[in-house]
Amino acid sequence: MKRKLLLTGAAGRIGSFFLKTYKDDYDFVLTDKREAAETHGFPFHLAELSDFAAVRVLCAGVDTVIHLGADPSMEATWESLLPSNVIATYNVFEAAHLAGCRRVIFASSINAVFGYPPDVQVHTDMPIFPINLYGVTKCWGEALGRYYAHTHKLSSICLRFGAVQPRDSSHIDLEHPYIDIILTWDDCARLIAAAVNAADSLDFGIYHGVSENRFKRLDISDARRELGYAPQDDAYAMAKERKG
Repeated sequence: MKRKLLLTGAAGRIGSFFLKTYKDDYDFVLTDKREAAETHGFPFHLAELSDFAAVRVLCAGVDTVIHLGADPSMEATWESLLPSNVIATYNVFEAAHLAGCRRVIFASSINAVFGYPPDVQVHTDMPIFPINLYGVTKCWGEALGRYYAHTHKLSSICLRFGAVQPRDSSHIDLEHPYIDIILTWDDCARLIAAAVNAADSLDFGIYHGVSENRFKRLDISDARRELGYAPQDDAYAMAKERKG
């Protein structure tokens, strides 16, 4: 039997790509605050995640919640972040707990640790270091995951995405400052799937997500070892090939 996944932020770039890539592997329930361009035949629900009643209904019968829905802007204001990233994330964890879901996968971000200098490789055991309110909300989500895993026995996996980009992105350039934090859409989908399929015994973890880049500002050793994450793309190699 296929796992039933609730995918929040299903109309976004990451959500829609993950759905397209794994539409034959899982049974999806989709939600977003705006209409999705393509649902691939799965049920879609227009909902605000800051509405707890709406979120609770969506979690019924779900195995794993993939929580991508959020304001993704590094410059987002508190007025937007409070409902979209703080209240919504609490609602997702609480609703998943009450519904008896097996796991929540929380889309965190490099912004939770973006304060470290570019020449420092960040490991998951290093202290949080956000430099914007958006990053602070991602730290909040990670803390919620730890709380729900410990107190409510809800498996919680937090994925700190790097700069998620399609393979033809202008960011994949040898001179671009983000070259060392690129996470291609394909590798991002692989990372999320690895978190979905990770052993039930994994109660909590924070894992970094970048591609198989020559230099990785985020260390992915934990994700390889504990999730079986196997990135396939190297932003440096793709940039060098593009440059010719």
